[in-house]
Amino acid sequence: MTKALLSQRGVEFDALDVANDPAAMDALRELGYATVPVVAVDDRTMAGWNPTRLAELVGFAYAEKTGSPEELIGSIGQIVEAAIRAVLVVPDDCWERSAADRVRPLHELARHLFDIVERGVDADVLSEFPANVWLVNKNVPSLAKAPRMARYGEAVRAKFAAWYAAPLDAAAFGRMIEADVGQRTLSQVLERTRLHAGQHLRQIYAIMGWCNVNAPDALSDGDLRRMGLELPTDVF
Repeated sequence: MTKALLSQRGVEFDALDVANDPAAMDALRELGYATVPVVAVDDRTMAGWNPTRLAELVGFAYAEKTGSPEELIGSIGQIVEAAIRAVLVVPDDCWERSAADRVRPLHELARHLFDIVERGVDADVLSEFPANVWLVNKNVPSLAKAPRMARYGEAVRAKFAAWYAAPLDAAAFGRMIEADVGQRTLSQVLERTRLHAGQHLRQIYAIMGWCNVNAPDALSDGDLRRMGLELPTDVF
């Protein structure tokens, strides 16, 4: 998402692949970070997704927007539902597939999508959103089966639906949360949640397509954009 925003604004940058380049990982650690994205401009750095702060660091105008509480909760719920429908039809031999330049297989993408949504609830409950908890890749072989992955998704769906049951307290969405990029409102955290989850849903669909499997009632890019997601052009 960070690279997409920089590209959209015509900002030239050098992208380093810490997953596949040990030297890039060493450079990241020298800056004092363990997770990405990280942006460095001379001796100034920032980590995580904070488009307003990124614009200030790089030097372009940006007006950050979030959906209404109803839009945020409704769209996240639809993304989770779509992900559950998708993982239910993934065959056993497709779970280890990944993009050629990525180390994250399909089962980790799916687990991560559901985890992102669960962490959105936890952010509201705990008033914190630590990236070192939810951004870290994990290898969970026991979830590389359709029934178990769908069951995990259903558990997250139930938790999310129960916590954000109507009627929503609109004022609570302006409450400040301690995030990896500094204080953010709950609306900003959930905006990040739905964009991140929506992008991973697109990636799940892409890998399923390589396995010649179609997700039932898939959400198109047009569907996601109509929900209010500002999607990057690239899927990966």
